[in-house]
Amino acid sequence: MTIAPTPPQAAVSTWPQTETRILLEGVSWETFERLLVETGDNRNKRFAYCDGVLEIMTPLLEGHEESTRLFDQFVTVFIDALGLEVRSLGSLTMKNPEQKKGLEPDCCFYIQNEAVVRGIGQLDFKIHPPPDLAIEVDNTSSSLNKLPIYLALKIPELWRLRRGALTIYQLDEAQLAYEEVQQSLAFPQMPVQALGIGGRITSR
Repeated sequence: MTIAPTPPQAAVSTWPQTETRILLEGVSWETFERLLVETGDNRNKRFAYCDGVLEIMTPLLEGHEESTRLFDQFVTVFIDALGLEVRSLGSLTMKNPEQKKGLEPDCCFYIQNEAVVRGIGQLDFKIHPPPDLAIEVDNTSSSLNKLPIYLALKIPELWRLRRGALTIYQLDEAQLAYEEVQQSLAFPQMPVQALGIGGRITSR
């Protein structure tokens, strides 16, 4: 197992660090699954695994977690305004053992498929659909590319906030790739892009 080298940083960076990330190469899928079990659910770290590379991310409250909570609040506002039902599952651990890919998003939601999973305690992604929307807050240049993992999990929509810029991705009809779009699938009537106004997410 080796630690992946961190890409060189710009000489001057004014963007605040909102998380720390460690990339480990040569990690087996079995080690990843054992790590999830041994660390349990009550931890302040999130894991992602893709093609033998393990990312361990530790969020910082004043940056990363603040943005995550605000996203959660905005989704709640959208849901209330549209009269919809939602099931929020936070950093749900999602895995595709066949492709040996897995991760824990900053937050995820069942919206279109909320009724399908309502009241189900233990989700089985061989039977149940994946969450309709996942959100990632990522301000670190050394982070793992998670799009292949989300593709393996077949998450229909992904919002990614990176250094104040919000990008919306949707799974294409063939479920073979993600496309960058301007309008949210979950909330087509809402100004989702405005959540990144002013260089960072804001509650105003």
